[in-house]
Formats: sequence, C-alpha cells, structure tokens
Amino acid sequence: MTPPDDPRSLSALLVMEIGNSHVSIATVVGGQVFSNQRFNHDQKDDILKAAENAWNALPPEQVRAIAAASVVPKVLEALREPMAERLASDVLVVGEDLHRPLSLAVETPETVGIDRVCSAAAAYETFKHACVVASFGTAITIDCVNDEGVFMGGAILPGLDMQARALHERTAQLPLAAIDAPAGVFGGSTDEAIRHGVVLGAVGALREITERYATALNAWPDLVVCGGNAELISKHTDIIDRVVPDLCIRGIAVAFRRHFSPIPDTEEDA
Repeated sequence: MTPPDDPRSLSALLVMEIGNSHVSIATVVGGQVFSNQRFNHDQKDDILKAAENAWNALPPEQVRAIAAASVVPKVLEALREPMAERLASDVLVVGEDLHRPLSLAVETPETVGIDRVCSAAAAYETFKHACVVASFGTAITIDCVNDEGVFMGGAILPGLDMQARALHERTAQLPLAAIDAPAGVFGGSTDEAIRHGVVLGAVGALREITERYATALNAWPDLVVCGGNAELISKHTDIIDRVVPDLCIRGIAVAFRRHFSPIPDTEEDA
C-alpha cells in the first residue's frame, strides 16, 4: 500500500472528464475547481490546447499530475497518448491507474460507469453520511451511498433530450420539442405537453426513487444533482439540497487523492 504521506496526494491536478456527450478540461488545486471548459468529442485539437494552457497555469511550486475518468473508451484512447506526449506527464485514469474512490456493493463493480462512482465519492466527501447523487445528462442516473460511504447502486433512465427525441422518432406526428421549463400546470400545446411529461416525469422519478432509498436507509438522505439539466430539474422540486455542476470533476480529484493517501484524512472538504 502506498504510504499515506505520499506527496503526490497533494498534487495540483489537470482533470479530464470524458462523458457521453462532451469532454471537460479543468484544474483542481487545494480542493477548488478552476478553468472548467467543455468540448465536443471531435474537438481534439481544442481539447489538447486547452489542456496545455491549463497545465501551464498550474502553480509551478506544486507537484503536477493529470487525472482522468472516461465512459467513452474510444475518446479516451484518442486523447490519452497525445496529451501525455504534449504535457510530458502520464494520464492516470480512474479505474485503471487509480483506484475507484468508493467501495461498491453491486454484483459487477467493473460495469458501473466511473462517472457515477466519482460523482458519488465527491458527494460523500461533502456530506460524510448517506446521500443520493442524481446526474441529469445524456442519461439520468440516481445513485445512493450509505452512511459508511459504500456505493449501493442506483437507477438509470433516458435523459431528457433522449426522451424527447424518442417520442419524435417513434411516433408519426409528435414534434421534436425543445426541453426547457414547462409553463403552468397543464400542457396546452403538443410541445408543452411533451415538456411537462419529460421534465415533470423526471422530477417524479427523482422523488420516487429517493423515497425508496430513504426507506431502505431508515433516514432521508441528502440529495445532490449534477449534469447539464440539473438546474432545470432543481427549479421544479424542493427535495434537492445542492446543485453541483462540476461534481464528477471533484470526484476525479477525490479518487486521485485517495489513491495516494488511502488512510482517511482530516482535510477540509473538497
């Protein structure tokens, strides 16, 4: 086991998050996230340039490192080696080079999206007790961590845009509705009815699933949401405790620190 005082645990980090629809490049220094930029998967040159600029902006007096997490292997493969060569530093990937930051009480831990695990780790790092993490992105995931910091599993639903697109593509006459805040109680047009169904349906799923977790935990857990549609969802329910758009970025940093400092620390929460 790596000694807990390994100086790499205090590294200033360049973090790369590869999600289903975008790549984020950010820096994390002292638990704070800086210069978080998002790119499409095909913007390879822009991603590498942003990574180089972010890397050069890290404090020169600190040890520097690159940490990454990916749910799209082909994109990781396309970026990992060029980034390592350009910055003269290995790209350490959570789940490969870095340990997963939480224990997982599931049948096949290796199949759980690393973004879900990293986000859950960042949430637990904040609350230090049972919590629910919901991500509203390409897909919707609603996951639970117990009081001991164990990832218990979760639920996966189609994302808001995916639902709207499926309604359009699998029916004869329903339009492709833009997903934004539904107005009023009743959907007075077809577009508005789709918005009501998709957005408020997701809100209902969030409440129902969280209530089921609370019953199993014998306590109501704190609820944190992230993802591109998190702000939209948060406007239509009062059960959300925090909206943290960069939760996965924070979780990748947690995974890096815990890998090199596996004994629980007393640092201020990230």
